[in-house]
Amino acid sequence: MPKNQPLTNWKTQVRKGFLDLCILNHLGAKEFYGYDLVQQLKKGEGTTMREGIIYPVLARLQEDGLVTSVKRPSNSGPPRKYYQITKDGRAALNEMNAHWRDMAIAMDASIALKKEKTG
Repeated sequence: MPKNQPLTNWKTQVRKGFLDLCILNHLGAKEFYGYDLVQQLKKGEGTTMREGIIYPVLARLQEDGLVTSVKRPSNSGPPRKYYQITKDGRAALNEMNAHWRDMAIAMDASIALKKEKTG
């Protein structure tokens, strides 16, 4: 196993949870079609991604009942699939955001401790 493999695996796992949370937060604000959602997510720091990554995540969130979709006609091509957060998705989002804040507080405390030791 390459020396940096554990770090790569860790980054992948963190990014997966982070992406779920970002998607749900965006859909909690308004509905999006896939491509537009990708463009919005790319604007955020740390959310750089390839377009193809988001569709399996949306499919999984839909399978989990957190997101729903509806196809609507488009003026510029084929119908677009718009995604919306569900009632269960909003409940999960509230819980996920609270957990994220708790983790951020704990991480900030850990980082501050490291700075005290080295500073």
